[in-house]
Amino acid sequence: MGWGRTAGRPLSGGLPSHPNGLPYQFGRQVRVAVAVVGLAVLAWLLAELPLLWSAAAVAVCGGSLLLLRFPHLIWPGLAVALPFASSLKRGPLSLADLMLGAAVLLWFVEGVRKNRLRLNSGLLPALFTVYLAALLLSLPQAIDLQEALEGVIKWLQMLVIVLLVQEALSPRQARWLVWGLLAGGVLQAILGIYQFVFRIGPPNFLLLDRFMRAAGTFGQPNPFAGYLGLTLPVAVSLFLVSISSFLSRSGGSMRQLSIGTIAYGGAAAIIGAGLLASWSRGGWLGAAAGAGIVLYFQGGPIVKGAALAVAGAVMLLGPLTYQYIPSSVTDRVADLPTYLGSGMWEVVQQQVTDSNFSIIERLAHWIAAIRMWEMSPWLGVGPGNYAAVYPQVRLARWEDPLGHAHSSYLNVLAENGLIGLFAYLALWTGVVIWLLRMRRQILRRRWERVDPGRGQLLASPAPLCRSTWNAALLAGVLGVVVHLSVHHLFDNLFVQGIYLHVALWLGVAVALARGGRSGNAAAL
Repeated sequence: MGWGRTAGRPLSGGLPSHPNGLPYQFGRQVRVAVAVVGLAVLAWLLAELPLLWSAAAVAVCGGSLLLLRFPHLIWPGLAVALPFASSLKRGPLSLADLMLGAAVLLWFVEGVRKNRLRLNSGLLPALFTVYLAALLLSLPQAIDLQEALEGVIKWLQMLVIVLLVQEALSPRQARWLVWGLLAGGVLQAILGIYQFVFRIGPPNFLLLDRFMRAAGTFGQPNPFAGYLGLTLPVAVSLFLVSISSFLSRSGGSMRQLSIGTIAYGGAAAIIGAGLLASWSRGGWLGAAAGAGIVLYFQGGPIVKGAALAVAGAVMLLGPLTYQYIPSSVTDRVADLPTYLGSGMWEVVQQQVTDSNFSIIERLAHWIAAIRMWEMSPWLGVGPGNYAAVYPQVRLARWEDPLGHAHSSYLNVLAENGLIGLFAYLALWTGVVIWLLRMRRQILRRRWERVDPGRGQLLASPAPLCRSTWNAALLAGVLGVVVHLSVHHLFDNLFVQGIYLHVALWLGVAVALARGGRSGNAAAL
């Protein structure tokens, strides 16, 4: 894989050391001093604060001690809390930002304690660095420097996650991060289904006079659907490999494999139901593309045959069954071709109605983004400055900038110019190539261990899927990137912490790809 390593120098100066790295006596004195100070502070809080605040202080202290002992737990904790923590903001900072800062601090403290501070180079960090350089090139173009810096910091956070997850977590610990990401998706989906059924939300989200479009903690259905769609492919991929192992009775106990099958299958079903409740066309298209790519790479002959049969039945019987599909669904997807039509200007000039409002609004912002790009074709108007420049290029009747161009590609083109767009496309193309290469290497090593003399593709005994857990994870992350790429045609999902969610998937893929070089034990 070509990973470079740079290990830190010993910090102990030749003194007798504990196996973890620090001199034993010094480390013991520090721990005793911290314990005494911590107990004194806790006693004062319990004596002076109200009961509720005292309980919160005890919980925080207990959690802090737990994280100091097991620092890797901060990562799955961040994964579960991310959609909730991102909505809790004070100024430009959210609780998710603070949790990420705590994760970085814990990695640093643990690295100093174990005398093992290092960062690994690789293709993904290099690609993120190139895109960050493109953002810095367009930074002087910005008229709102604060928004520009926030846009750069967002991508810097993603780079930090990709770099640190592989160092902070072992391959086994990285699986806890996977389960945390799936658990966060399940919790959001359950909240969205509750909103959908019990009509919890603003009046304009009312659907069919009986339901409410689900938005979770994101406040809007589209980012909610994007978040779930960026979780669903992994759940589907791990479900396929788990049920395949269960049916073939290979690798691990039946009880263990059946738990994995139920857990991943249930997660996929709940997340899919929440995605449906969002009523987001972009989310549906992205989910179909993400799940489709997972089926292509993970499905065995039975799964691929069933998928082709369903697709063929839809094509042949679609015109006959169209009249039996609820009009609420057909109306929702019937106007999708308008998004990609050539007559954007003619559509925008139409009279706005409830049925065409969302399409005309998006097309108006697409046109504004193109006008913005024409102002500075190579460098754009500056990262994060779409809203700041929007009043100069907006169309009549569309005064609200909405924060982005409702298309990530046009948004990048407007804010960062052609140089930024080329770097952005190169980034995600490189990610796809890397994921495919790592997955192929993991599977090849498995086949070579099965038959080292032939070293070629062997027929799999699994009836549904031919893969390992790590390879299935990489296929799921590939589905995440595909969903992101498709959904970004109609929206910008890098809001409210979703970009951290994507970075965590990439970080865990790097960690497990590295671990996959030495083995692929069966897991839930």
